[in-house]
Amino acid sequence: MPADPATLEGRVERITFANPENAYTVAKVQFPGLPGLTTVVGRMVGVTEGQQVRVKGRQVLHPKFGLQIEPLALEVILHQPQALTQVPGIGVKKAHSIAQAVASHGQLREVMVFLQGHGVGASTALRIWRQYGDGTLGILHNEPHRLAADVRGIGFATADAIAQRIGIAHDHPTRLMAGLLYTLGQAVEEGHCFLPYEELMDSAARNLRLDRGLLGPAFARLHNERRLVLEETPTGQAVYLTGMQVLEERAAQALSDLARRRGLLPPERAAKAAAWVADQLQVRPSPAQGRALQTLLTAGVAVLTGGPGTGKTTLVRALITIAGRMDLTVLLAAPTGRAAKRLSEAAGLPASTIHRLLEYSPKEGRFLRNAAKPLEADLLVVDESSMLDLWLAAHLLEAVGAGTRLVLVGDADQLPSVGAGLVLRQVMDSGVVPVAALSEIFRQDEAGLIVANAHRILKGQMPLLPQPGAESDFFFLKEPDPAKAAELVRRVVVERLPARFGLDPVQDIQVLAPMHRGNMGCAHLNRLLREALNPGGARAGGQFAKGDKVMQVRNNYDLETFNGDLGTVALAGEDGYRVRMGERLVDYALPDLDDLTLAYAVTVHKSQGSEYPAVVVVLGQEHYIMLNRPLLYTAVTRGKKVVVLVGHPAALARAVEQDQPVRRHARLDERLRALAAG
Repeated sequence: MPADPATLEGRVERITFANPENAYTVAKVQFPGLPGLTTVVGRMVGVTEGQQVRVKGRQVLHPKFGLQIEPLALEVILHQPQALTQVPGIGVKKAHSIAQAVASHGQLREVMVFLQGHGVGASTALRIWRQYGDGTLGILHNEPHRLAADVRGIGFATADAIAQRIGIAHDHPTRLMAGLLYTLGQAVEEGHCFLPYEELMDSAARNLRLDRGLLGPAFARLHNERRLVLEETPTGQAVYLTGMQVLEERAAQALSDLARRRGLLPPERAAKAAAWVADQLQVRPSPAQGRALQTLLTAGVAVLTGGPGTGKTTLVRALITIAGRMDLTVLLAAPTGRAAKRLSEAAGLPASTIHRLLEYSPKEGRFLRNAAKPLEADLLVVDESSMLDLWLAAHLLEAVGAGTRLVLVGDADQLPSVGAGLVLRQVMDSGVVPVAALSEIFRQDEAGLIVANAHRILKGQMPLLPQPGAESDFFFLKEPDPAKAAELVRRVVVERLPARFGLDPVQDIQVLAPMHRGNMGCAHLNRLLREALNPGGARAGGQFAKGDKVMQVRNNYDLETFNGDLGTVALAGEDGYRVRMGERLVDYALPDLDDLTLAYAVTVHKSQGSEYPAVVVVLGQEHYIMLNRPLLYTAVTRGKKVVVLVGHPAALARAVEQDQPVRRHARLDERLRALAAG
């Protein structure tokens, strides 16, 4: 094929990649007289499928990817970057930086073509490139299984398929090691800190589709390289990813150190302070609350727990009032922005997210507050502590200064953290940290049936329902048919609740479902509700549109947006989206959009730490495997003014009956007891 520049005209049949940040595009073009489709690569602004184009460039016969045409401008930039200085605003330095960027596209092009040949989409391919940069092709050809561990959106099956196509044997040591690490990583994603040895080996063998006996040498190599840790426990052998084991040890040690500290006051003075504060507050603490307050005042670290209406907020106010009387400094924090805002409003002091409190630096990829630069305060109160996973808890605990007392506030009966661990529950169960548990309901009359039914559910009792037509804050609308139930949810959100309670259907009402799939799952409900509440967006096509309700589904430290944050799309353009998250406007480039999902309906798990004026909880028989008491209790306690259950009576009954405390492989409680005994 001649290498001289040529001008060809043809039709764009397919665009296989387009980078919105720089318009770099890979297009398949049908040129008359040339067999098949020709790949055209380079910077092409606004090119669309079906468009007739004229391409002037150099024809290249690539040894792997066949005939390609690189637009002539690419050649000029690569080989004569000084010519760019003729463009207004581009000096010598900028011209050379542009040339270097374009030169890197040679590899990027090969990466895109290679990955798309293996079924990997463009946005995921770009994430792979960002992860490995110039080393991407080397990783793809020599260590493709690394993708499953390193790159979000690449599962083990995809990485394994790439490995097979480039000839890596089914029983190759790198594949077996990757399979073991992947199995442990999946366990962490599911909330476990470790796996029992037997369970790990069986699961890995299934994932790898080979005999378990072949895994022994791979396990031994990973153990020798300290990429995983094997511990003997009272119940058998536990296998950790090394990082998880280190986190659990660090969290246990920090808690143990805190438990040895003196409290704010000795017992005698704590009793007097509790009596004094009772006269200072509008809501006078009960005798049980007074005893709980003394526990918090006399401990270096303590847990305050209880369900809705039991007075946790009253005790936090009392604690802060006493600290103020003593001229002590107080810090308040919570895992999410919404929870921090509620804590601030309740306590009358500023509160921040834990990430902001610990001064997370996206640039450095770490918390700036740590053991070497600890938090400086006399008292630290952390609300919604049931949401603390092991990773965040370990970093928080290590950053508590030498003179600081810590109070963890939370409802241990809610679903545990989305991340790995059972931190709050195991801290309470350890017997090492004092626990102030509240059980008496104080707000029952004020809160109506929501609070009463939350506690009934915890006891395994069916919720009380109002008489037909009666005013209430708690309802159950029976509809056994899943398709009809989904339509009923739409009417409740769009018509009935706004008409009866004056609620905004987007901002004030949140639909909660146990899972994503099915007629009553989040995916289908989001389509229904989007069509009703943002019809222009639904017709516009594309991932999101202006006005769409969205949720951040993972922590993005660069954008300072965190798992569970809700927002509304304020601007949708070709280059990305602008989303209003609370009081902030956040700009999302197209590659970041995997962090967002429609949020007219979200899973109960994703609602943790949040409160909404009204919640509509969907319960269907298709959710059978997910239905249990902690899930229903968590869902009901998200509603502040109104809770509406919609679905099958048998599904509600099962959720109430199934007292299934979440079981996770974690040993924080065992480590705490061992440290206390030692």
